[in-house]
Amino acid sequence: MTSSVSNDQLPSVAALGDDLAARIARVTALAATPGYDAAIDPELVDVEAWNHVGDPLAEALITELRERKLMGGDIYANARALESQGVTAAVEFFADVEHVPAWVDFEAMRLGADMGRRNPIGMLMGLHGGLPFTYIDPATARVMAGTGRLAKEGGDFRRRFWETATGFVGALDVDGMKPGGPRWEQWVRIRMLHTMIRLGIHRSGHWDYTTSMPISQVATAAATHIFGPYRVAIIRSFGGLATQAEDDSFSLMWRWISRIEGVNVELLGATHADQRRISERMHQYLYAPETDSRSMTEKMITGLTGMRAFRLPRRAHSAIVRRVLTEDMVQTLPGRDVAGDLGLRPDRPAELAIAAATTGLTIINQAMRIPAVRTLASRHGQKLLDTVVDRGLDRMRAEYRATPVAGAPD
Repeated sequence: MTSSVSNDQLPSVAALGDDLAARIARVTALAATPGYDAAIDPELVDVEAWNHVGDPLAEALITELRERKLMGGDIYANARALESQGVTAAVEFFADVEHVPAWVDFEAMRLGADMGRRNPIGMLMGLHGGLPFTYIDPATARVMAGTGRLAKEGGDFRRRFWETATGFVGALDVDGMKPGGPRWEQWVRIRMLHTMIRLGIHRSGHWDYTTSMPISQVATAAATHIFGPYRVAIIRSFGGLATQAEDDSFSLMWRWISRIEGVNVELLGATHADQRRISERMHQYLYAPETDSRSMTEKMITGLTGMRAFRLPRRAHSAIVRRVLTEDMVQTLPGRDVAGDLGLRPDRPAELAIAAATTGLTIINQAMRIPAVRTLASRHGQKLLDTVVDRGLDRMRAEYRATPVAGAPD
């Protein structure tokens, strides 16, 4: 049975000093505690130690399912069945994923959700920046390259892309994101998927653990900014209107999603300001783009070029990615040339064409200042985005199944 601990039962980060193994043991104990809910000063967060920790609660559950030969069929339903039987790993996993931290306010999330629904173009273009932004972490790029799905051209890239998009679009349905809701369940399934991939990598024996855990706590937590405040910056870049209150609201949803994904609250903070500072520290710690980072960015652009939903030439996609990876857009990496470090070369004509297009979108979006137009766009935006994603998946349900890394997928 997983033991529950509180922060005051563990030695402080300062007391452990340079003993990395002891620091890893400390944060692993926190990660293994269902519903742990004690944020600390952002400057005290032990980013290095957390980068060596995965998701002990989900790993225990998947291991239990695997040992009971329950990895076939609907894994989520199988896990719920174990929970109903009182199996510890399942009980503790769902206790964690259903726990709502004190800073979560679903009503406060509605402003950001409305803003996202009013800006379908900015939402869909978000992955142009979101995916390569995650590749600044060489470990994340290595995992993506190893599983292969987002590295392949054609149908598999398309399906994996749209499966990823289901979660982002679903996050705009606030009621569906409450514990037990259908959109919340999507993210629980994604947490289980990430865990299956991590365990598959463990079994492969092909990972260097000296610097990180595959799909670590830090790698997952780093996405809080990438798919929250950074996505709002992309929406604005494509002419969308978003107030600071809407930005904060949208960001709050993504802190909640990161918690569903198993991120410990030490890496999320108690406030937006805490989360921003922790994100800066994590991104600057992880930043080391290398061969896989550049390769995955290149393959993403190739994959996007072949997707009928966008109907843009390769140069346009590349110019969009460069546009959304500037220092001002990224916000957390001062002095870094993210696009250049990911191997993207300037293309002045294509960049001017994209700038002209976004100017046009900015003019069109001024209509959102009219209350009736805003209401109409918000009302129909969710359906539009769900329809685009559904068509991208060829109207087949997103499966969230792990790609084989070492033998069977799990």
